[in-house]
Amino acid sequence: MQLVDTFKASLDPSLFRLYRRYLYSRSKATDELAQAEVVHEKAKERLQKMADKFRQNAYYFDPGDQLAVEIEDFKLKSPVGIAAGFDKNCDVLGPTSYVFGFLNPGSVLKNPRPGNPQRPKSEGTVRIVVDDEREAIINAQGYPHKGLDYVVSNLKKFSESPKGGAKILLNFSGITDTYTEDAVLDACKEIITKTAPYVDFGFEENRTSPNTDFNKVLQTPEFTKKMIDLMNTHVPGKVKASKISPYGRLSQSDKERQGKLKMIKAFYENGGQAVVLGNTRPVDTKSGSRLTKNFARGVAGESGRPLLPYMLKLVEDVHRAFPDLTIIACGGIFSGEDAWKAYEKGATLISLYTALTFYGFGVVRDIHNVLKKKLGDQTLQAFIEKRDALTH
Repeated sequence: MQLVDTFKASLDPSLFRLYRRYLYSRSKATDELAQAEVVHEKAKERLQKMADKFRQNAYYFDPGDQLAVEIEDFKLKSPVGIAAGFDKNCDVLGPTSYVFGFLNPGSVLKNPRPGNPQRPKSEGTVRIVVDDEREAIINAQGYPHKGLDYVVSNLKKFSESPKGGAKILLNFSGITDTYTEDAVLDACKEIITKTAPYVDFGFEENRTSPNTDFNKVLQTPEFTKKMIDLMNTHVPGKVKASKISPYGRLSQSDKERQGKLKMIKAFYENGGQAVVLGNTRPVDTKSGSRLTKNFARGVAGESGRPLLPYMLKLVEDVHRAFPDLTIIACGGIFSGEDAWKAYEKGATLISLYTALTFYGFGVVRDIHNVLKKKLGDQTLQAFIEKRDALTH
């Protein structure tokens, strides 16, 4: 017996917390998926079935013209997007297209990939846990994915179906079982060329996952130049974005700050138009925490509420250095007040994931309402242009 109406729960944060407890009470880990992964898959199944209800109630998430934002030649109806990781395989584009201004599915891989090993049921080893007290998720999944062919089929289906006004910013990774730069670039080329007919906004390249070791080799200005050259060649006319991890510490070293700015500079000066900052902070799983003691890997990525100050500091530094660069603030945003802080620091758009898993889609409406109240008679586009002019 279902305790709460699923659709109503997706809109009301208080009901959603009840629904979330219900899902966790009914969902157990398997020997393939940790409990949090089982819950996420069940939530997506329910979401797929509610596409018509979201279409019928699209007005609930429509912020009106005041929050519309223009990025290059594209106009988004809302500045709020759903972040990469929520919809890795483009399974729930339909219902979410009525909620957000843009969708960030992925990370899309060329080949199917099981992700990092775990045996939750038999051995107790896991690759993802939820920290309810801190409202955070600690994740060492390692890019589990169903592969490019599956994604292209879903994108094609979405393009031919009724849909909301959200545009697609596809997140992709070139990680394969062959760990060379050439293999990564070849995989990225295949991903972006095959999905390009169905992607109406842009592409976001991703080398930031802390639980895939080869990504560290790729995080250089030299490889960044190769990546943006590839995107310029094969997806001209689309917005090109790069995902940047947040600072490891709030009192970061000058070396860490300059390292990130050098990569962004290489991306920006060679045609990159946006950066996503920065939704997953590396954490040591062997630090003695009871939550991470069963992780097989020594490093995982933390997302959620604790990331907010790290994200805000990086947004501020990047905006100061590159005032014309579009910044998508992603990390620790749980409310309209959090979103407004990101705009004060230099954000152009914002995206959510962990907040949705704790409070549901009602967070989006809260953000819309708070932003409109903060703006008064001003449009968000006018606020951004005025703010950026003062930064030059």
